Amino acid sequence: MTSKLGDKIKSLREERKVGVRELGRLVDVSAMHISNIEKGKSSASAEIIQKIAEALNTNPDELLALADQVAPDVADVINGNSQAVPSFLRAAKDLSPEQWADLMQQVEQMKKS
Repeated sequence: MTSKLGDKIKSLREERKVGVRELGRLVDVSAMHISNIEKGKSSASAEIIQKIAEALNTNPDELLALADQVAPDVADVINGNSQAVPSFLRAAKDLSPEQWADLMQQVEQMKKS
């Protein structure tokens, strides 16, 4: 039984020539836990997934999406704006990739001002 997350972690780990034991040490979990995540035998918390992403120098949001999880800081934003965020996402669900890119640019500009 494998998982998309486990397959991705194993692929990244092998691509970067990082052993299971080394990744476990970097993430502060056992090599067995890393192996079980890769095989889909156990799940990982959002915090562990973020540590794995950092250790493998990859995008944590990509790994979290494969695990159907969100980062704790994102969950805090959602929970802190429990009506606005879901409403916004429903309104934006049909945006094209180009429109999402435009929206991200606007957000970045708003953060600067």
